[in-house]
Amino acid sequence: MLDLAIMGLLKERPMHGYELKKRLSYMLGHFWTVSYGSLYPALKRLEKGGSIERAYSVKEKTRNRHVYRLTRKGDVQFMRLLTQNISEASLSDPEKFDLRMAFFQYMEPETRLNLLEARRRFLEEQVARFKAYRSSNADEDRYRRGLLSHKVDLARSDIRWLDRLMDHERETILKRDGGSGKIKMELETGEGQVSAV
Repeated sequence: MLDLAIMGLLKERPMHGYELKKRLSYMLGHFWTVSYGSLYPALKRLEKGGSIERAYSVKEKTRNRHVYRLTRKGDVQFMRLLTQNISEASLSDPEKFDLRMAFFQYMEPETRLNLLEARRRFLEEQVARFKAYRSSNADEDRYRRGLLSHKVDLARSDIRWLDRLMDHERETILKRDGGSGKIKMELETGEGQVSAV
């Protein structure tokens, strides 16, 4: 997931390691701490694999900072990581879903819509599981009951938010297609994979 985040940020503009760390911390800091100990090995690995390259160096104080940019190969790899082989498990993980969503702008509206719908289905199933557990364990103490109620409220809030996002994606597709009302999408769930056509 760190590779996806690095390539996604370098798709926006070239950056050196310190800038990348600041942007990653700002964008992902609420659920993921990125250390220099993980960032710089990832940069070296991506550079060695040809996904990123050093564009130029800038001198800051006493050191030269290498500014990296995404290569064409890296752009293809980024899009593949972003849109393909998305498992149901990754859609159920809020951190992985949030990271992918941070780069939704690079996806087709149909792909975004399918991912949002899959995430919504997961949350609906989660609410049902929480409610079933709560009703079958009525003797739980008030703190556990309160925690379950809180989890249900959070999931329902996320569902309402996803509904608004899905409405926007449907409008985007309709406008793009001239308001014909025909939205062609396929959701493949074979082998636990979600993809959009």
